[in-house]
Amino acid sequence: MSLTGTAADPPHVAADRLLAIIEARFGDGLESARAASASGPRPGAEGLRRAYLDLLKLCLCDLAGTRTLSVARTTQGDVMSRELVGDQLRFRTAGLDWPLQGLTMVGLARLDDLQACVESISRDGVAGDVIEAGSWRGGASILIRATLDALGGDPRTVWVADSFQGFPEAQPNGREGYDLSVDLAGCDFLAVPLDEVKASFARFGLRRGVNFVPGFFEDTLPALSDRRWSIVRLDGDTYDATRLALESLYPGLAVGGYLIVDDYLPLEECRQAVDDFRREHGITEPIEEVDWSCARWRRQREPAANGSTAPTRAAPRGAGGRRAAPVTRAPRVRVPAIEEVALRHEVSELRHRLTAAEAERDWFAASPLRGPRAWMGRRLRRALRSKA
Repeated sequence: MSLTGTAADPPHVAADRLLAIIEARFGDGLESARAASASGPRPGAEGLRRAYLDLLKLCLCDLAGTRTLSVARTTQGDVMSRELVGDQLRFRTAGLDWPLQGLTMVGLARLDDLQACVESISRDGVAGDVIEAGSWRGGASILIRATLDALGGDPRTVWVADSFQGFPEAQPNGREGYDLSVDLAGCDFLAVPLDEVKASFARFGLRRGVNFVPGFFEDTLPALSDRRWSIVRLDGDTYDATRLALESLYPGLAVGGYLIVDDYLPLEECRQAVDDFRREHGITEPIEEVDWSCARWRRQREPAANGSTAPTRAAPRGAGGRRAAPVTRAPRVRVPAIEEVALRHEVSELRHRLTAAEAERDWFAASPLRGPRAWMGRRLRRALRSKA
């Protein structure tokens, strides 16, 4: 999560304010966050199924231990980690931070609701596969596959669509203030390679029934527009990504299926894309809030006979008609701890002071009389100021 601050703030000082900034802005989300706990195993298949999925959700959020590491990113692009312990774990359960090792950012409430949606479409016999457009490390899709498998081998396929190289290049929109697309494009932490995501599915024993769709949305999602879906989960953040995903995937959403938008409430661009699409296509199903960030609706009727929900590609906003292009990224490196960043800053300051002192020494050494003269000049100036 990026922080507000000034360029004069040392990186560790800006990052140290992270929890206070989040609490001030999203206090309601923290208050409603559920405990980081799982139900224990109960006799019978259903009790064991629920215990397995509860434990899986804790593992996906990196909440199975007593503490976890959270990532902060300053407005200058510095990335560092810090520990969350005790009551601070609620930031993770609420989906209000970036986990260093966890496989999802969405928190427990959204995972609980996602599990409930999967169980609902399976119970009600809603036709279609499940797709997540924007997967990061794949945690939400892992839960979808695990829930389907735990229900008795539901034959649906889980489609995992992502660039697997972070957000594409973005040009500044020319307006003053924060530019979401530019900021996300510059965040290397969000770029997770496909091989790493596949390895996570394999580690949980979930290799089967998963199709990966690598590439930017404009190159991949239109080709999926003729498929049938029971759940469409969107996590594209920006206006263009959200709008394109809706145009490509919503026409295939079956009646009784769920359209889930991860960042509908906090991100204005994402919300505007959804609201524009719903208004233009006459979608009136009520939007339900899942938590402080996520919202969804359940499709209640087929598209009108005149094809009012057929894909109609909107022109990208502020993209100048350019095609998506990958960002050139440096090799991935370890995320330093906030204490390391603080020590680096202190060492840098000490080196700066040492350099200044050495320069002053050399200046005095060049002329032995400069030292006494400078000393006398300072004494005289202080004396004059005291008399004034």
